[in-house]
Amino acid sequence: MTGLLVLVLAACGPDADQVVLGIRSDNPAVREDMVEFARKFDEPRVVGALMQAIEDPSEAIRTKAVQSLAALEHRGATAPLVDRLAVEPSADVRREIVDALGRIADERAVPPLLLVAETSPPDEVPLNVIWALGTIGDRRALAALTRLREEAKDPYVVYNANVALRNLR
Repeated sequence: MTGLLVLVLAACGPDADQVVLGIRSDNPAVREDMVEFARKFDEPRVVGALMQAIEDPSEAIRTKAVQSLAALEHRGATAPLVDRLAVEPSADVRREIVDALGRIADERAVPPLLLVAETSPPDEVPLNVIWALGTIGDRRALAALTRLREEAKDPYVVYNANVALRNLR
């Protein structure tokens, strides 16, 4: 039924207000479909609804909301994503948040990403954290990435740290 709702909305050309209403629906299936559909709307009210949806009780909805914010690459989403990273219980959603922060490439994401890189053993730093730091390209990541390149034994960590370091030039 919810797939039908999305098809009907797509055929009718929903506007941003309809998308926002769908994201705020009481029906979790509608919310899940609409947070995914929202990535086609780079409008402030849709982005705002997506930023609220990253707090949804449903992990699937949080995941899709983060993915939609990443697709929109909206810098205004950085602070809510950083805040959510600190409290998100799901490792899968945290991984999506890190990916989104890397795609958005806002320097405000560097401190929390560095915290993950600096507090994890060198061989256990998530590769997407290394990628995000390199993609953002902020020189504050230089020491952490150099440490990973020198101390990690995992060749994937070393390789990704080298690639990230090249992006800091």
